[in-house]
Amino acid sequence: MDPRERNAQAHEKQQEKVVHLSKQEEIDKQIDTMSAQEISAGLSKRNADYVFQLRKSLSDAGYSEQKIDTEMALILPEIMKAQRRGTPANKLYGGPTVKAYAITHKPKPVKKTPFWQKSLDSGLMFLGILTLMNGIMSYFAKAKNSTGATGILSMVVISVVFGLAFTEMNNLMRLPKSKRPKMWKMVAYMVGLLVVAMVVLSLTFFVPKVINPVLPAPVLLVLGAAAFGVRYLLRRYLHITESFFMPAPPVDDK
Repeated sequence: MDPRERNAQAHEKQQEKVVHLSKQEEIDKQIDTMSAQEISAGLSKRNADYVFQLRKSLSDAGYSEQKIDTEMALILPEIMKAQRRGTPANKLYGGPTVKAYAITHKPKPVKKTPFWQKSLDSGLMFLGILTLMNGIMSYFAKAKNSTGATGILSMVVISVVFGLAFTEMNNLMRLPKSKRPKMWKMVAYMVGLLVVAMVVLSLTFFVPKVINPVLPAPVLLVLGAAAFGVRYLLRRYLHITESFFMPAPPVDDK
């Protein structure tokens, strides 16, 4: 066969495939707009029996009719599309009981923790660390009065700054790789954060001691324990799973 004829035939077959795929996509779009009743009426006997058995399994698992209808509305279009391609439902999902188990044991969607909750969590952690460290250090101070060197207002302000800044940094690190800042920018962010913290801390030293008192070591230790206790209760009540040391994993590019 002449090479030109062979190339022409190959091109024609390729065009037929493109047309077929285009028609298939158009039909898939039509299926997505069909009601559950319309799709059910067009199922093969084998697939209709599969749907019947699946509904029965979900009912036996304690699902209400309304909840079953909601699940079936998601599944029926997939069954119809696969049917048009020659794939029965039991090949697509496995047996009805297998699919029913997959539906009833779907993993719960991960709750997204709001920024303010993560910031509060981190801020309480830093406050607990700062107060406990200052309380412990004051016991080993040479001064006669066992007091911490840093005022309580200074520690609170630094905890707020660190809580907000590190939460934002964790959020940036969770972005898809294509949107994530370059490493040098993250390093610059960290350096800038430390500079801001030092400036803020220096400014608090000018605040009158009445507003920014240096507390005795026992008081600082109690405040540190209280900060961690409140943080523990908030994490349980608000169902916070992320933390400064255990941030959520990065989001991958799709």
